[in-house]
Amino acid sequence: MLDLLTRALRVSPDRPAILGTTRTGAVRTRATCGDLAALADRYAAALHERGIGRGGTVGVAVRPGPRALAVMLAVHRLGARAAVLDPGAGPDVLRARLALARPDVVLADATAQAVAGWARPLARRARLALPDLAELGPVATVGPRPPGCAPALDTDGRAVILPRPA
Repeated sequence: MLDLLTRALRVSPDRPAILGTTRTGAVRTRATCGDLAALADRYAAALHERGIGRGGTVGVAVRPGPRALAVMLAVHRLGARAAVLDPGAGPDVLRARLALARPDVVLADATAQAVAGWARPLARRARLALPDLAELGPVATVGPRPPGCAPALDTDGRAVILPRPA
């Protein structure tokens, strides 16, 4: 199914892929098909540069949206596994997931890093919990990187030859 989605994104790059709404309720395009395909390619290239490939595991702590979908498409393209670290799943579910597959790298947005770090007391009150991400493996930030976050996943678009999709 992800292969079909990846192909469909390239057929009509100007077509809206992910929609959202403004505060007034007006529909807006959050990402076009081309935006999403390009972001997935950049993430795949950066992960490939880090040595992630078939059989590797990527921890994913990214809020739902274009970045999360692009990460999942990149992981799929490389033939790796995604271990989704959902702060709302609860500590027991997360421990069980992590016992099955230790991530080679953890991709996290700034919000997930806050939930796992400095904002942990506030997050607990909202029934959100993430382990210390750095204990799981190397952490890379996707999306905006405010001070105090892990280094950004390098997606500068250098010419990297990606392996054929797995």
